Amino acid sequence: MGTYTRLFVPISVLIAVVVCVRYSLLIEAEAADANLRYQLDAQELGDYLNTTLKSGLALPDRAALETALAGALLLNQDAAAVRLDYPGGHLEAVRSVKPEPAGPAWFQALRALRPLSRELALSTNATLELTFEPTLPLNRVWHTVRQQAQISALNVGLIYLLLGLLIYSNKRMLARLARATDRFQAGEHGVRLPLRGTLEARALAATFNNMAQEVQALVGSLQRSQRQLGEQLEQTRAAQAQLLAEKERIEVTLASIGDAVVTTDLAGRILTFNAVAQTLTGLDEAQARGMELHQAFVLANNFGQHSLLKAMGAIHAGGPVVKAGGQSLRHLSGQVRMVEYTAAAIRDSAGRVQGSVLVFRDVSEKRHLIQQMSWQSNHDVLTGLPNRAALGGRFEQELEQAREHQQLLAVCLFDLDHFQQINQGLGQAVGDEVLKQVASRLHDFAGQRHYVARLGGDEFVLLLPQMDGRGAVEQAMARLLAALALDYQCDGETVKMSASVGVALYRDGATSADQLLRHADQALYQAKITGRNRYHFFDADLDEQVRTHHNRRTEVRAALRGGEMRLYYQPKLNMRRGRIVGMEALLRWQHPERGVVGPMDFLPFVEHTDLIVDIGEWVLREALRQLQSWRGFDPDWVVSVNIAARHFQRNDFVERLTAILAEFPDVPPYMLELEILESSALSDVGHVRAIMLACQALGISFALDDFGTGYSSMSYLKRLPADVLKVDQSFVRNMLVDRDDRHLVSAVIGLARAFELGVIAEGVETVAHGALLMRLGCDLAQGFGIARPMPSAEVLPWVSAFDTAPVWQAAALLPPIAQAQSDDGAGRAQDGAALAG
Repeated sequence: MGTYTRLFVPISVLIAVVVCVRYSLLIEAEAADANLRYQLDAQELGDYLNTTLKSGLALPDRAALETALAGALLLNQDAAAVRLDYPGGHLEAVRSVKPEPAGPAWFQALRALRPLSRELALSTNATLELTFEPTLPLNRVWHTVRQQAQISALNVGLIYLLLGLLIYSNKRMLARLARATDRFQAGEHGVRLPLRGTLEARALAATFNNMAQEVQALVGSLQRSQRQLGEQLEQTRAAQAQLLAEKERIEVTLASIGDAVVTTDLAGRILTFNAVAQTLTGLDEAQARGMELHQAFVLANNFGQHSLLKAMGAIHAGGPVVKAGGQSLRHLSGQVRMVEYTAAAIRDSAGRVQGSVLVFRDVSEKRHLIQQMSWQSNHDVLTGLPNRAALGGRFEQELEQAREHQQLLAVCLFDLDHFQQINQGLGQAVGDEVLKQVASRLHDFAGQRHYVARLGGDEFVLLLPQMDGRGAVEQAMARLLAALALDYQCDGETVKMSASVGVALYRDGATSADQLLRHADQALYQAKITGRNRYHFFDADLDEQVRTHHNRRTEVRAALRGGEMRLYYQPKLNMRRGRIVGMEALLRWQHPERGVVGPMDFLPFVEHTDLIVDIGEWVLREALRQLQSWRGFDPDWVVSVNIAARHFQRNDFVERLTAILAEFPDVPPYMLELEILESSALSDVGHVRAIMLACQALGISFALDDFGTGYSSMSYLKRLPADVLKVDQSFVRNMLVDRDDRHLVSAVIGLARAFELGVIAEGVETVAHGALLMRLGCDLAQGFGIARPMPSAEVLPWVSAFDTAPVWQAAALLPPIAQAQSDDGAGRAQDGAALAG
């Protein structure tokens, strides 16, 4: 700290002392003044109330007394409470909202003002008690102190600012001096400080300039003395040259210390021999020193020895650096190592050759690493089989040979079944061991004739060239699948594993290797979806079908995203009451070119993909949105929605359905009915039952669609908690002319009654269908005879026009089925009795 900077300490102490003394006196004076005013205000309020209340006590007027007490709190803001005891009772006025202290806690603790309590005797039997709180006087004291403190802070800040400017000026002057001094020390002896600024700055600049001038004169004198020492410096340079030659020898040796470093004289005799050279040759330093270089470093062939001697001769003759690689060096024990060496001349200061230095490097490990890398680039590290890169070259060779000699080439793509479960359940180490054993079995099968490679993961490729026909390939695949299906022993674990194979055959034509491999992959996919643990041959027609399905799925996905899907609604009628009870939502595609497309033209392409889930959720949202608008027309309508098996059996179906229902809080869940196919429900009855129960807990009902077309049984019907059975339209449509269909319809209606379920018939095309259904006990129906599916905009106008439905009410009055007659004798009494049963 400089002198000016040190002034801050006593100035700060002085300011602190002055501030403490001043504000102690200020607080004391302000507090005394506030206390005096506080006491006088309290006295005045007491005198006022003494006068005011006596007149009220004389009457006595209780209301006047209460008003006076309340007014006292308004007259004096310090008054906290006023209490009056008199023969008429006790009155008091207490301030409900007390003023908040303005100052900090330490200021409140130092206060000199205290609460006051005064008691006045208004008469012999009337007493007035006043209570005062000094909060407001103390706040006024704090306001004054804070205002003075702000003024003091401003003054102190100005003082420090002036002192800072003084220090800054001093620091700037010293900085100019420091820069001039640094330049002078760096050799700029002509540097001078300008004579300007304050008196102190000019005095300092003059002093520096005088000193610099004297030093400059002294430096000139020293330079003249330096020229007189030139002769002595020449002698010093000669000594330095000798040291430089020795330094070069040492630096070359040290720079090569990681390899075998040898120095020789002009005769080729060894002068130095480092530790690496001893290890490389088997000679110690004492043995090697004095030997000729070619005697210590014995290269394994005469050409190598000749090259070494020739290189030494060229170096000693002043030639450039010599490098040689790929040399075989024989150790004293007879072991041969691969080396490369570099030879360079050692020169003195005049450039004359004094000897040579040679650096020998052992590259045996490097050569081995290169060979290993070359092997790994064409082989799978885990199994040792050729990899994809190696397969490409061999594949082209086999394909070219098959094309040239008109031979059959089979390309077999293997994939292990459920291999991921092995990795997840037993660990990756067991999975790797299984892959090794699979590779071993494939390699043993391939032998010298065939070729096997690993593509990656659990995929392998087997090339079977020169096969006699498809039958030979099938026999080979059968033997190979049987071998791969044998148990695998891995660290004490018995692992069962099978494989699926896709086979593509090349007979002739311009098919490429990539196309064959892609065909084998498509055949592998077919093998997996048809049950796994089997082989499948590529089928061009099936490939075209797969491509068509893929293109159709792409179109359907684009239609869903492009808003081309529509919902049509088919009414469901209670024929006996002549009343519409709900709708079935049916999906349509508003194709920009083909018009309205039915679901059977596009849903089969996506029903086994996750796209069916997206479509199903879109249908649910649209149906709920439509129900929301229909609630005002008929709040009892139920809209049924068909749910695909893949969508319904998802683990998160209930969770996703709950979220969709939450998007439409105005639609009660009972207005939604889900229709599931009987066949999809039977695939996993336990899982389907759990989902149905969870949905029914939300309020949703279920209908079994197309009942009777699957593997219907009463045990399944008992386990599935359905609410409604839908009689398939294939039975209903022909029941007027086919007695068997009529019996089936009657049986389904009887099952529904037995299990206390609702029943609705599809395919009602005429009034006669409806009449027969009502006589069989089914009052609910839908079909073209009632109404075709229609857009949502047409539903309400149609329902308004259909409201009476006289034809169906008339059909409800038809005679019992035992009296009905038909052209084919279906109405005979015995048939009627059978239907009734």
